[in-house]
Amino acid sequence: MNRLAKLIKELPPEELKLLKKDFEKGNLERLIKQREQEIARNRITLCPVCSTPVKEGEGWHLQFGPVGLRKKATFDGPDCLMYFLERIKKK
Repeated sequence: MNRLAKLIKELPPEELKLLKKDFEKGNLERLIKQREQEIARNRITLCPVCSTPVKEGEGWHLQFGPVGLRKKATFDGPDCLMYFLERIKKK
């Protein structure tokens, strides 16, 4: 059983009513979306060329591949992006 289900089972009746109101107003959904956005902003990816950590939303991005199999690569700078493109061009 997950922690949220366990927490709900242990809530007193008045707290359960307040939680239900928040749920009906969409406050819980908004809170979850905000948390997901926060997690996405703090996600760290590695540059595929030099393995430098790059925060999500920073660096240089390249999407490639056929429509059904799109891939996204994040580079720490233009030098790594150019190196990557040159290597693909040689193949």
